Amino acid sequence: MSQLSIFDAMSDAAGIQSRPAPAAVTPRMVTGDVARRQFVSEFRHTAPYLRRWDVFSDFITLAASELDITRIRTPENIESSRKICDRYQPADLQKLKNLFCLLVAALEGGFQDFLGSVFMELELGSGDMGQFFTPYSLSRLMASVLTGDIEQQLKRCPWVTLDEPTSGAGGMVIAFAEAMLNAGYNPSTQLLVTTTDIDPVAADMTFIQLSLLGIPAIVHTGNTLNLTVSRTRCTPVYLIENWPDRIRSHERIQAMRQFLAGIA
Repeated sequence: MSQLSIFDAMSDAAGIQSRPAPAAVTPRMVTGDVARRQFVSEFRHTAPYLRRWDVFSDFITLAASELDITRIRTPENIESSRKICDRYQPADLQKLKNLFCLLVAALEGGFQDFLGSVFMELELGSGDMGQFFTPYSLSRLMASVLTGDIEQQLKRCPWVTLDEPTSGAGGMVIAFAEAMLNAGYNPSTQLLVTTTDIDPVAADMTFIQLSLLGIPAIVHTGNTLNLTVSRTRCTPVYLIENWPDRIRSHERIQAMRQFLAGIA
């Protein structure tokens, strides 16, 4: 994922000439704490002529669009990204790229709720959204309880299914995947996630982090209570590993087993 060049296609569509990134923008696989401090510092100096919430929201929208491989080259996606890029000076577009590099490097370094932590450190939740994300240490504690019967679940199905109806930035899902990995399982092939969040920015934060961590997931923006969905995104590994076919194949096998059991 470190080879991604965020905003390049969007910048070209906006008529902004691409400039070479400064050497060593960020080291690969930096620790979460170092990456978070660098991210917060860079963010605070990005586009000071715009509200902090607007800059963060734009960054999340652009990052999610870049990782949405089914829509990245669609005219609608390019036009939406162009409109966002038009609000920023070239130097600030470079800063947004630097922020993405820090995000990728941090998640390459290990499982963590990086976006949730920077969201809270930047105090964005206390104003515009009134939203607060669970500390990752607490998510880890809860995940350690939930992963207790994975072995039994995998005897019934080739993968574990996890449904998160209020995903936030995806911290609980990430903690569960980390617990699986620590227990010797592969969350990229043995975990199937469905998440929902009513807030588009939160849903996109979930999508970004699960995409970069290689977790198969269907990410809904919608209301869990009234079962409405306004947008659905699937992480790259979900599509690359052809999870729809895996699901259909498993369902056919289960149906056949039930049929045979019924006539036995």
